[in-house]
Amino acid sequence: MATLDEALAIALDLHTAGRTEEAETLYGRILDAVPDEPNALHLYGLLCAQGGRLEQATGLLEKAVALRPGLPDYRANLAMLHQARGNPAAAAQEYRAALGLRPDSAALAFPLAGAARQAGDGGLALAAYRRTTLIQPDLAEPMAQAGILLRHAGRTSEAVSTLRRAVRLRPDHGEAWHHLGVALQRVGDPDAATALAKAALLRPEDATVRLNLGRAYYDAGRWEATVVALRGALALDPASGDALELLAAARRKAGGEGEAVAALRRLLRLRPDAANGWYALSLDDPGGLGALHRALALRPDHRNALSGLANRLRDRREITAALRLHDRAVRLEPASAEARWNRSLARLLVGDWAGGWEDYEARWGVADFPTRRRGLPQPLWCGEDIAGRSILLHEEQGRGDAIQFVRYAPLVAARGARVLLEVGADLVPLFHGLPGVERVVARGELLPAFDWQCPLLSLPRAFATRLETIPAAPYLTADPARAAAWTERLAGPDQPDGLRVGLVWAGNPQFAGDRERSPGLAALAPLLAVPGCRVFGLQLGPGHDELTGRAMPPSFTDLAPEIRDFADTAAIMASLDLVVSSCTAPAHLAGALGVPVWVLLSHAPDWRWLLDRADSPWYPTARLFRQPRPGDWAAVAAEAAAALAERAARS
Repeated sequence: MATLDEALAIALDLHTAGRTEEAETLYGRILDAVPDEPNALHLYGLLCAQGGRLEQATGLLEKAVALRPGLPDYRANLAMLHQARGNPAAAAQEYRAALGLRPDSAALAFPLAGAARQAGDGGLALAAYRRTTLIQPDLAEPMAQAGILLRHAGRTSEAVSTLRRAVRLRPDHGEAWHHLGVALQRVGDPDAATALAKAALLRPEDATVRLNLGRAYYDAGRWEATVVALRGALALDPASGDALELLAAARRKAGGEGEAVAALRRLLRLRPDAANGWYALSLDDPGGLGALHRALALRPDHRNALSGLANRLRDRREITAALRLHDRAVRLEPASAEARWNRSLARLLVGDWAGGWEDYEARWGVADFPTRRRGLPQPLWCGEDIAGRSILLHEEQGRGDAIQFVRYAPLVAARGARVLLEVGADLVPLFHGLPGVERVVARGELLPAFDWQCPLLSLPRAFATRLETIPAAPYLTADPARAAAWTERLAGPDQPDGLRVGLVWAGNPQFAGDRERSPGLAALAPLLAVPGCRVFGLQLGPGHDELTGRAMPPSFTDLAPEIRDFADTAAIMASLDLVVSSCTAPAHLAGALGVPVWVLLSHAPDWRWLLDRADSPWYPTARLFRQPRPGDWAAVAAEAAAALAERAARS
């Protein structure tokens, strides 16, 4: 008669040879004879598992483990059964116990990580992956999975370093490249797109990789590359709402409005409840409200849609309603720079300057704000006692802004400060000699030492400016030598008599609202036809191209080729009777010099011109001509031409 060990050996041979029915019969006989034989329970359990009888197998292995708890193989096999039966928590418990018995086993640490991850225990999973890499440092897979878990846990820097090691170990690990790219994108690393491009090559059928590659290109401002990546994502997943939404944004940036709208309409056919899609569609309909109302009906707390609708209502001069929406947007997202910046423009437009200047400081956090924060280490001056200290006042935004707000420099000096002024090189001669300014420095030159700093447009807040406390104009003067030369030039013997009028018809086309604020030369033809006027063209920049090929009346003289900088323009203005200008830098220059200036304004003007008034508290010599309705430059030109004819008749 065979011993127990011999019977087990025969049963195992039958089992190994695939003669499972005979092996099962023999395992059964052994257990009938010795019900608590752990090896038989273990081996019979494995045979049952092979046959798909997982519940029976689990029962047998649990008995074996109870009898021999110190055998890691028993526990590992029981763990696999628990996992196969959909109980990863129990599997993780057994793997953990097995690893405690065999602590140097990567073969136990790695599946423990997988089971813990399935069970939702990210901490245990990460620890197990790291344990695996400590035991066997050349394994890329646990390194990659540890990096992925770190990324999902928000530990991005650790994720980046771990995933970098993973791709060094296995350069063809597409999943690791993908997650490395996403982690790099989160920390703003320019290598993000490179990593995601590698992932896309290694995982050509993965739409998510291409979507994330598109996001990385978008963040880098590579619009065409973004479009290519997103088209690839949509070829793999035509119903990807995220890809369609981002494609629309990229095409809009690249000037492809048609494809942008098409992508959004496709998105909204697939997902009519996509509030983001309706908001994005509103960007291609600047005057409409329907898409914004639809976005807010779907998601009343959509901050961008609230701000967008508020801005549209502001432009329609429905200021009370606009401010209510801006307030809601700020309450929803108090940390949003865009929400506060948008509210500041509405507040300033209606003269609520106490709150407007505070909100205006949020401009530095706005993604597409035209000026970047300087990042100077010196503290921002907000009106503190500054006697005996030095301060740098520096230009931001456009030249017109610098001209308008440099009026505060003498007031800062009057508080006992040494004032340094940094501006664009073309403004340095104009501001040279400004009372109280010790030195004017061109942007890019080496700066002297200073204690405080303040952007020019933060000075109204520092002085708590209200309508009645605006620093008086004029505050600039033309260089006497240049002014004399230009007076002689404009009064030469070849110049006819008449009212001397300077004309500017366009601003900087790079400015976001320039198309609305610049009437263009053709729209101002009625002004050129007014008898008794000599019109001098002061237009510089791209707007000057409108003269090309255009027949101008004999009364018009183009001075642009002779103008070197703003100091020349100031000297010319000092010799004129009147300046007529769109909302751009020369209008501010004329007002700052105290020269009579007529400013031609769009229906939704910049905040500094306020609403419904023909004068300006910033410039006592200014007269404002406003569009009665959006886009109606003809009415503005007709009104200004009639006023000009009356003025010329009196001269």
